[in-house]
Amino acid sequence: MAECVEDLLVAGNGWAERIRDRVTGLPPELTALVLHLGQTGTFWDWHYKVDAAWKRETKALLKADGGRELIAEGIRALAAGGSLHDCTDPNITLQELWAMSDPSPVRDLANGFALAAGYLARAASPAELDALVADLLMVVRKNAFVLDGYYKRDDELVGAVFTALADLSAMETLWILHREVQPGAHSHRHLAKMVKKTAKRLGVPPHQLEERTIHTHGLGPDGSLRLGWRGHGANWLNIPYEAVITVSDTGRVCLDWTDVDEGGAVTRTFTPFRSPTGFKTRYLSQNVDVTRRQARTIEDALSAERRRLRALQHQSRVWPHEEWARYYRDHPLTGIIARALIWEYETAENTWTPALPTPAGCVTPDGGTINPAATTRVRPWHPDRATPAQITAVRTLLTDRGIQQPYDQTTETT
Repeated sequence: MAECVEDLLVAGNGWAERIRDRVTGLPPELTALVLHLGQTGTFWDWHYKVDAAWKRETKALLKADGGRELIAEGIRALAAGGSLHDCTDPNITLQELWAMSDPSPVRDLANGFALAAGYLARAASPAELDALVADLLMVVRKNAFVLDGYYKRDDELVGAVFTALADLSAMETLWILHREVQPGAHSHRHLAKMVKKTAKRLGVPPHQLEERTIHTHGLGPDGSLRLGWRGHGANWLNIPYEAVITVSDTGRVCLDWTDVDEGGAVTRTFTPFRSPTGFKTRYLSQNVDVTRRQARTIEDALSAERRRLRALQHQSRVWPHEEWARYYRDHPLTGIIARALIWEYETAENTWTPALPTPAGCVTPDGGTINPAATTRVRPWHPDRATPAQITAVRTLLTDRGIQQPYDQTTETT
């Protein structure tokens, strides 16, 4: 157990140096809080279980004047820099990127700050909570291999943040992280648990839980994922060459391999995504295999979404346009399928207009365009609700636009 705050501040650690002046020379009650937060190493590990006695004592210590502000400032400093393991010496940071995350006093302190952040909801203003949640989101992104750049993953820290976000009932942020954090990360199981726990507490129905936890698998808004050497692409999948996985508008997945040692030659492959000749010899089999596996994972996820959206045709689901756009039209994976389907928009009370979502608005079969309001209701179009003339008009629209649907929507039957 640390006897003074300085014992917790590892020299050269970026976060420790940023908070040193803030957490030293404090009144006795705040010093006691900081020392208590540094004790998480006695219980916080891959089980992600908070010690009940530690939690009670933390809440009691947070009642001291300035305690809540101290936690918020510590989290803000953790979000402002790099990952927790960034050092003031860039060369050491690069060495640390691949080293194991050994226990350290500053790591225990960071976990304590993260867990304590979950106890700040009471008496906090909406603006203060929004700022805190935004900082916690950034902490996860920098410590869970979500962002580009030189960041080191720390599952224990992001697990502590997941627990805090659940305590804060930050459902929207948990949705975001569930889509962004790679399923292969150990902490993702804890994230999924916190998402379900929070959703149950807030009364989120099962169908919303399903659609709001569709993973992006690293795909950007343009439907592509760029992989490469450290600092490029999704940092949680580093390879000594460059590769781009792309999902086309038709839903086909391709993998472009760039041979950086042979003049940058690019080879495009499709399932089963075989690597170019000589790649395994030059760049090692494990790197090639992990790239191919990522492409197949995206392909499988796309197939699963195709089945899910097809099943929606036979359900009486309706969404506000803003919500539908976020989780369907604009989702990097789901959107590839959703944008190739016809949807109905309630343009007037009980008046539903079929249209195809496009970047310029929703195009109707008669050539018109509608721009739905945020509250406009949206549902999947189904031919059983249309006349033969309307079905023909929809087919003409799809043909004229060159839309290759994931399934023939005009022949669906109840």
